[in-house]
Amino acid sequence: MKEYATDFIRNVALVSHGSGGKTTLGEAALHFTGAITRMGKIEAGNTVADFEDEEIRRRLSLSTSLLPVEYKDYKINLLDTPGFTDFVGEVISTLRVADGAIVLVDSVAGVEVGTEVVWDYCDTFKRPRMVVISKMNRENANFQAALESVRSLSSDVVFVPTQLPWGEKHNFKGVIDLFGMQALPGDGSETEPIPDDLQDAAKEARIALVEAAAEGDDALLEKYLEGDELTAEEVMSGFRKAVLSGQFVPVLVIASTAEFGVAPLLDSIINLMPSPADAPPTVAKSPSGEQSLSASDAGPLAAYLWKTTADPFVGKLSYMRIYSGTLNADTRVWNHNKNVEERLGTLYVMRGKEQLPIKLLHAGDIGTV
Repeated sequence: MKEYATDFIRNVALVSHGSGGKTTLGEAALHFTGAITRMGKIEAGNTVADFEDEEIRRRLSLSTSLLPVEYKDYKINLLDTPGFTDFVGEVISTLRVADGAIVLVDSVAGVEVGTEVVWDYCDTFKRPRMVVISKMNRENANFQAALESVRSLSSDVVFVPTQLPWGEKHNFKGVIDLFGMQALPGDGSETEPIPDDLQDAAKEARIALVEAAAEGDDALLEKYLEGDELTAEEVMSGFRKAVLSGQFVPVLVIASTAEFGVAPLLDSIINLMPSPADAPPTVAKSPSGEQSLSASDAGPLAAYLWKTTADPFVGKLSYMRIYSGTLNADTRVWNHNKNVEERLGTLYVMRGKEQLPIKLLHAGDIGTV
């Protein structure tokens, strides 16, 4: 796998109630971007994220899997977490190293107990997030009902649809993009004019989006209040600031099993979710004491080991997030916990259980040794 600079990395946790569609979303993203040639299914036990024997047997995620998605010169590290509250410790450790979160909400069930649990943990870690209403092609899918349940999650933030569904249930055709005011059929890689019967709803939702964008930037708010129209670039930049502030949450739709809406979701992650450079400085410990470090290759190396796995064939693998500096393969580092210098061997980027060798990890990236 190629190296990615800090500004071109997105670390995003996928969180939801159990069976919210996280693993299938990750599978769809990998397939759409060409990382895998065939989209696996949970029922068949052949998804990239759920590779442990017990996960395949139970047909559910038991631990967090790393799914790096390469898209438009960006690397999106999707962190697929377990949905069942028995394994909430995995969610907590994952949110510790993620910069943002995608909260999936089932279009049929709406917000459930597990949704509220992961939402509260996102609040604890102050992670900017987006809501994705999933499974829009299911029988009984209801966008409006799901959206209303989403708005019950918090009275402290404003939920702003950036997409509308183009149909529902078996008639779900794709998404209506409110940034570009265009229809995106299927996976969203092509565009069409918005159908006449959705024009009014799209225009109304667009107004709410523009107002949210204006509130994200004082200069844009002044321009908007003076009656001037915001450009497409201003709407995007203003809304991104609003999302990163934590006061606004974008709402999107998807049907992962059909790969409908995948491209617009990946674009939204790039445009709206924080890069590691947007994250606040991290306090790290060194032999000389504590330092406040930003995500920069120019800083001293600071990495956090957040997960270790043991495999009878592969051996022990330690997952780490680079908070500052760069990490080279076959180099020596200082282990603060043991108070000793250690030598690291080969560096990998994991795609599920697949080990992808890499020579260098930049600030903000996630890899294993």
